[in-house]
Amino acid sequence: MSDLPVQTVDLDAPGPWWRRRAAWLWDAVLAGEVRDHGSPTEAVYALRFDDIGAVSLPDGRVVAADPYVMDEDPPPFEQRVRAGDVPVVAVRTMVGEDHERVAALVLVAGAQPVTRWEMATVAGQDVSSLAGDGFFGYGVDAGAGSFGSPEAMRVAGPVLVADDGALEDPVSLALFADDVGSSSAVVVAPSDGAPPIAVCSSGWGDGVYPTWCGLAADDDVVVMVTDFLVAGDPYATPEDPVDETPDEPAGPPQRPTSLLRRIFGR
Repeated sequence: MSDLPVQTVDLDAPGPWWRRRAAWLWDAVLAGEVRDHGSPTEAVYALRFDDIGAVSLPDGRVVAADPYVMDEDPPPFEQRVRAGDVPVVAVRTMVGEDHERVAALVLVAGAQPVTRWEMATVAGQDVSSLAGDGFFGYGVDAGAGSFGSPEAMRVAGPVLVADDGALEDPVSLALFADDVGSSSAVVVAPSDGAPPIAVCSSGWGDGVYPTWCGLAADDDVVVMVTDFLVAGDPYATPEDPVDETPDEPAGPPQRPTSLLRRIFGR
C-alpha cells in the first residue's frame, strides 16, 4: 500500500468542527480503525486499505464529484496537489456482517507529515461563513464519488450521460465488475485514450461529502481525503432529542441509498 503521511496535528486543539473532524479521521486512518461516536454503542470498525491505481493530474488541479450527476465542466478545487501521477487509496470498513462500505477516498500526493488541515473548496466558497457542523462538499445522487483532473472529468461526464443509466459505459463496467456493491473502487479511463479517474461507491449512499486537505509545513498538500461520513466524530453538535411515539414498532435505522442501488435492489 502507498505510504500514508503521519500527522503532527494536536487532536485536542480548539478549532472549527470541520478541522477537528479532518484530524480525527486521519488519526483513525493511521490507526487502522475508527470509532463511530454516532452509534449508540460507539462501535469500533477496522479499516482496510487498497491501492486502486493512480490518476494523472498534469497541473495538480483536482475535481471531486459524483461522476454520474456532475456538471459538464465541473469546477476544480482551489487547492492543488503536486503535478503528475498521484496514487489513490480506497479506505474501506466493515460496518456489519458482510456489510462493507467505502469510508474515504484518498489522494496520496506526498510523504511529509501533515501539520494542519484545510477544507477543499471551489471558487466562491468561504469557510469563514460556515457555522457549527457546516462544511462544503459535493452532492451525490447516484451513490458514487470520484477524483480526477478537469480534463478527465470533462470526458467522463458526457460518456456517463450518453450511457443514460444502462451502466454499459467503461466507468460503470469497471466499477460494478463484481456486481453492484457498496464498497467498489477503481481507477478507470472513461473512454479509449482518455486520462483515468478514480471512482468509488460513496459511503452510505447519497448525500453531501466534504474533502479534507492535509498540508505539510511548507503548505504543500500531501493528502486529499474525501470523507464519506461513515462514522460519527466526537466533536459534532449533539442532536436535540426527539419524542418518537410511532404507531407501529420501528424497524432498523435506515441509511440513504443511491439511485444505482435502488435500481438493483441492494
